[in-house]
Amino acid sequence: MSKELIAILAKSELFSGFSSEQLEQVVSHLQPRTITLDSGDRVYKKGHLADRCWLIQSGNLTVQRASLRAPFCNMLYHKGSVTGIQGIADAGSERVVTMIAEDKVELIEITHGGIARLDQEAQIQLWKNVSRLLLRKLAVCFARESLDD
Repeated sequence: MSKELIAILAKSELFSGFSSEQLEQVVSHLQPRTITLDSGDRVYKKGHLADRCWLIQSGNLTVQRASLRAPFCNMLYHKGSVTGIQGIADAGSERVVTMIAEDKVELIEITHGGIARLDQEAQIQLWKNVSRLLLRKLAVCFARESLDD
């Protein structure tokens, strides 16, 4: 399973630029695991502690937010996309939305614990990737807001 898991991690945006040795560190220190959810299951809930994120392997997700105009929003992800990045970028904070499996979903769960045990280069690359993902998400949010105006 670890060779298969390393291949999955290598294709993800979160671990872009990682060497095979650094990906092995990720497996041993962050202990990613595969989880499967059925339609209607929650990936995470608003108010829950953010301490992990997930790499999408298959399926579709819907975000439930505090908006009367559009309380549900289908999320378009491709294989390797990340949801719940807040659990890495701002571990310990509270989730601001609820993420629900729209159909059967397969995810790779990545916990925040263990990041400090990665070597320095791997940590730097991880934080670069997290920053890039957050900037991209911010740009998408701004684009959506401007379309709603």
